[in-house]
Amino acid sequence: MMNISNKRKKKSSKVLILCIDRDDDLGIKTTIKTPVIGLKSCQNAAIKLAMSDPEEADANAIFASIKTYNELIKKGRQCEICIVTGLHSGGHQSDEKIRNEIITVVNKTKSKSAIIVSDGADEMYLLPVIQGLIPIISIQRVVIKHSGALEDTYSILGKYLKMLIFEKRFSKIALGVPGIIFLSWAFLGLFNLLDQAITVTLGILGLALIIRGFDLDRLTMDLPKLQLSSYVRLFSIIGGFLVIIVGTLFGLSNIVSSGAFSQVFSNPSNFFSSVPELVGLFTSTSLVFIWTGLGLFVSGGMLSNWISNKNRRVIRGAVVLFTLLFLYFPLQQFAYILIGQGNMFIFISSLVFGLAATFLTVIFMYQRYINYPKKRRR
Repeated sequence: MMNISNKRKKKSSKVLILCIDRDDDLGIKTTIKTPVIGLKSCQNAAIKLAMSDPEEADANAIFASIKTYNELIKKGRQCEICIVTGLHSGGHQSDEKIRNEIITVVNKTKSKSAIIVSDGADEMYLLPVIQGLIPIISIQRVVIKHSGALEDTYSILGKYLKMLIFEKRFSKIALGVPGIIFLSWAFLGLFNLLDQAITVTLGILGLALIIRGFDLDRLTMDLPKLQLSSYVRLFSIIGGFLVIIVGTLFGLSNIVSSGAFSQVFSNPSNFFSSVPELVGLFTSTSLVFIWTGLGLFVSGGMLSNWISNKNRRVIRGAVVLFTLLFLYFPLQQFAYILIGQGNMFIFISSLVFGLAATFLTVIFMYQRYINYPKKRRR
């Protein structure tokens, strides 16, 4: 008796044949509002969609849903059929609309399980939306037989092309950069300078890659939204970066104009013997610029943190700034020693003095501004 009653319960549980049109081709091409519930309503929707666009894959999906519905009815299963749609723009808003319509259908039909029917392009996005609402028995993909995998390929290519053309974050690169290149060629042609087209094209592509790689376009868009502390930090970063670049160029220029570089260039076997002198030449020339740039980084961070009332970070920045200051003289003497102009006593004494000064600075800052306020609060 228990087995018979269980079978009757399974037989009597209503199955929902759920046809999903994620990009709302049904609504756009027929103006039919969803959800569409019931066999006759779904048949009318399928016919109207097929009449408006005979090549529409979603019409085939609706007819496949009707076929599945009729097969289950012939087997004596209790079932219902419906069509739900998303939005043409896609994305999370489309999925939210589908979810709300499914909730409405499930509550209205009292269905206990569902068979999902779709054109196969978006089912991977739909499963998380549906699984929490109703148990899924089966998923049916409907692909036109004469096109098969080609249909899926066209669908994927079409979506990527649509993204490249209409989505701003992709169109800036896919359309904007080629547009600038073609426009530059037109100007070069006006002045009979098309022989420079390759150079100009490479320059434009390089600039585009730098802007996108360092996210400079988004940073530029966010500039009006920055706080005062962020402007200070931005100035210090750009200023410090420029000073470091200048110092690096000066250092490289000093290396190239030196006799040691000429020896290495003429005889590569002299490379290892010339490395100390080359390092010393680079450091002695560029050290002041590089240290100034690093100082700008740290100072900008300190000022930004001070504006934001982040006192602990201000103290840490001050410690870093003093450490850079005390390290400058030992590094300078080290560079002079490498090129044969330094004094070993000055180097060692500046190193010891810098270490002691850094140690005392850290202890003073920690005791005075970090540890002591904690004790006073207790």
